[in-house]
Amino acid sequence: MVFINDAWNNTGDIVVYSNYHKYWLDRERKIKNPLFDVFSGKILDLKEGKTSAVIYFYNLLDAEICKGVTICVVPSSDSSKSITGIGMLAEMLAQNGRVDKAYFLRRNKDIDKLALGGRRNQQIHMQSISAVQEIDITGDIVLLMDDVTTTGNSLYACREILTQAGAEHVEMFALGKAI
Repeated sequence: MVFINDAWNNTGDIVVYSNYHKYWLDRERKIKNPLFDVFSGKILDLKEGKTSAVIYFYNLLDAEICKGVTICVVPSSDSSKSITGIGMLAEMLAQNGRVDKAYFLRRNKDIDKLALGGRRNQQIHMQSISAVQEIDITGDIVLLMDDVTTTGNSLYACREILTQAGAEHVEMFALGKAI
């Protein structure tokens, strides 16, 4: 078991905490999204690595995740970004009785952001993400986390990489689903 809420376990799909509404409807014409809300703003703060957002999401999630679970995150689309807000959250969650392998997955080459028109099929992720060889994940029960999912392709690709590296079971989780 990964989650305290048993309905979130063994779904075979991505568990999403809430919806994510992007800030801009049209960035070029400066048209803001009227559905943009506080939760979506907290996700943007997390993406920027703001400590207040890390603590906010820690307080939401700590009681939802079983102890002993290994926590990993989907790496940034920017291969030079080694520390991310979702990674900081994973590290904090791991400090409370979980296994910290937040950065087990690494982006080997940059990919264009989906929000800016980049192609993000599962194969592109499989070709641009690898496992850190110095870290053993064999037999681990893994919670794979991402801040926002749109298509789910990065989570599905990372789950495949984790399974190939020996993880016993992987549950996928995103703070927000872009709608």
